[in-house]
Amino acid sequence: LQEPPSGAMAEHGAPSFTPLAPHEMPFQRGTLVAIDAEFVAVSHEQTRRTPRGKTIVVKPARLALARVSCVRGEGSMAGVTFLDSYIQQAEPVVDYLTRFSGLQPGDLDPALSRHHITSMKSAYIKLRQLVDGGASFVGHGLKKDFEMINIVVPAEQILDTVDLFYLPGSRRISLRFLAYHLLHTHMSSRLQDTHDSIEDARTALALYRKYEELSAQGVLETTIAQLYDIGRETGWEVLD
Repeated sequence: LQEPPSGAMAEHGAPSFTPLAPHEMPFQRGTLVAIDAEFVAVSHEQTRRTPRGKTIVVKPARLALARVSCVRGEGSMAGVTFLDSYIQQAEPVVDYLTRFSGLQPGDLDPALSRHHITSMKSAYIKLRQLVDGGASFVGHGLKKDFEMINIVVPAEQILDTVDLFYLPGSRRISLRFLAYHLLHTHMSSRLQDTHDSIEDARTALALYRKYEELSAQGVLETTIAQLYDIGRETGWEVLD
């Protein structure tokens, strides 16, 4: 967790993260960590057409972890990123899924990238240390992310905003929609029709703090109901 930025990053720009200092470790159990991950495709999905002309997916595209970002959730440096690893791929990338990942060709190439490049093993070990240290992870859609990373995180260590602002039996609410209506902010990456894992992690952290505030005020359930009313009225769209 204290690994310094790579040489490529040092040459091409300021680090996107500030590693944990010795006095910040080990974490106390329950320490908040906001997290988000991005993925790339390392195989294409396989489809076939039915006799009626309908296309069905026979085998989905295989995805691999490509970037993981962790942000301090509390203390004097709350909101400051301490881990932002771009993962060198063991297999050729067939699709960077830029609209969803924010990643571009070259971002994962140590010879070209201006980012901190690391191996999947190194990234996994860092995440495992956080899990075993008892960190409480805040994020949006974490169950899917952790499944794809193939890391087991106890349910009591997950604070997922996709579940915190959820009306049972209804659709899940997007991070962008929650940010707009609860935090009154536009997510800058979404305005560019892409994603950024640091922004997503920070937004999830702010939403968790909002959740705590609404709960303390006794208006959480009313607020969630209002969000769903707005969503139905607007078709869940967010104005740019």
